[in-house]
Amino acid sequence: MTALKQYLPVLSEQFKIRSYHTDQNKYLKVNYLTAFIQEAAWNHANHLDLGWEFLHREGVVWMLARIFFEIKEYPVWRDEIIIETWPKGTDGLFYVRDMIICNLKGTKLGAATTYWMLVDLKLKRPRIPELHTAILTANKDKHAVNKRLEKLRISSGKEIDTIKARISDIDLNDHVNSNIYLEWIVNNMEDILIQGRIIRSIQMNYLSEVKQGENVKLFRSHTDNIPEEILFEGLKDDKSKVCFQAAVTIG
Repeated sequence: MTALKQYLPVLSEQFKIRSYHTDQNKYLKVNYLTAFIQEAAWNHANHLDLGWEFLHREGVVWMLARIFFEIKEYPVWRDEIIIETWPKGTDGLFYVRDMIICNLKGTKLGAATTYWMLVDLKLKRPRIPELHTAILTANKDKHAVNKRLEKLRISSGKEIDTIKARISDIDLNDHVNSNIYLEWIVNNMEDILIQGRIIRSIQMNYLSEVKQGENVKLFRSHTDNIPEEILFEGLKDDKSKVCFQAAVTIG
């Protein structure tokens, strides 16, 4: 008789900071931090039998819709970190998953919350198949970040860049990977980061996919009553669609 699989409601995964993950000051780059966060999420989904291969057979795929992370201390080259992650139920069409980032001593470095959608591969629309929801809601009251990720209200800012999506930007879902957008943002914060200031938190909302060869116009603005917050918006070249929005807090 085959024993029933015991699903872990929380998964911990260890990552080592390699030289190519770091900036010129040896600190972990934010796009690699979010890549680690997503890798931990993917691996836990696989453990829960809700990973890419299983869902692909059902004609759906996980898409990251929104992410927020806050960081108190960036790990540096050769450090090792542990990301603890768990699903915590749904918010409308979104499946919510949280993360805590710690060093090997157990000191908390940061935290994140992520909103995911299940998207029909053919229709390119959200679809909610039947899932074993008990494990997805087992930690519904366990919050790494006690924050709902709302829509970002961004007025038109200053156009600062036009970026073409290259083949190296494309992931297995055949569109620009979400971490690439962070690279685009960071590359347009040189005037701030060169002063020694650092990114303390980011909320990214992903609104429409970008395909290889498409051009994205990037806009930047500031929040009048929050001087340390910078807002970004990426629009298709013809300005017909918003691709992504971001609110970046610097410290």
